Amino acid sequence: MRVVIAKHMGFCGGVRRAVDLALRAARNGQGGASTWGPLIHNPQEVERLSREGVRVAQRPEELSGVFVVSAYGVESAVLEAVRQRGMEVVDATCPVVTRAHELAERLVEEGYFVVAVGDHGHPEMVTLKEKLGDRVAVVHTPEEVAALRLRGKVAVISQTTQSLENFRRIVADIVTRVKETKVVNTLCPAITVRQEEALRLVEEVDVLLVVGGRGSSNTTRLAEIGRQWGVATYHVETADELHPSWFSADCTVGVMSGASTPDWIIEQVLVRLDEIRTQLGG
Repeated sequence: MRVVIAKHMGFCGGVRRAVDLALRAARNGQGGASTWGPLIHNPQEVERLSREGVRVAQRPEELSGVFVVSAYGVESAVLEAVRQRGMEVVDATCPVVTRAHELAERLVEEGYFVVAVGDHGHPEMVTLKEKLGDRVAVVHTPEEVAALRLRGKVAVISQTTQSLENFRRIVADIVTRVKETKVVNTLCPAITVRQEEALRLVEEVDVLLVVGGRGSSNTTRLAEIGRQWGVATYHVETADELHPSWFSADCTVGVMSGASTPDWIIEQVLVRLDEIRTQLGG
């Protein structure tokens, strides 16, 4: 069994920044730190952070210590409640997300109606919708685009973790329907690079192993690419999920990770793969 490891693995810069800021807040602040929902979309890393003093609040009364804004941002109502309680705030929003939101606000100021290609319910899209109201529509499929009544000036942006191919497909649909369209690529470069690497990897492997949280949009995209190209693809969160029956002694296995997957999980997966390779005699 041959193992090919993707070049871009582990945390992207924005996720690493969020984790570092949260840990620093927990260690330096009185009473640790808390987040509204998970700081990043990796449950195992969030659990590790909780042991270091970064707690996840599900209700307002659970917020205490230093409040850390997640990598995807937070609703203004939550932020206002935190400030009313006099809590210190550390903003760990990914700079790429902040830039995308600022660009969207500028487009609205210029008179554009904004179409954001993204996942409904994703924190990044929820906060954008909150900021722009009826001047933005979040869409994920061509069918949702077809249902929109578009007229005047339309700008198209993307959730930073969206599929590059999906963004292209929806842009192609919109530009045929509107006289004036402005397309702004707000995809995260670090995530786009991983998607492009996945497209190269599927051409040389028999099995694609994608490591990362199942709630992580960018990790899910990588698994989708493998399946779309007909490669046996497995999306796992931990090494314990790997099964020897997925592999054979003469197969080539590609290993990728999402941008919110910590190095320690990747290392455990690679160790487990090596054990399986030994069992298979390959």
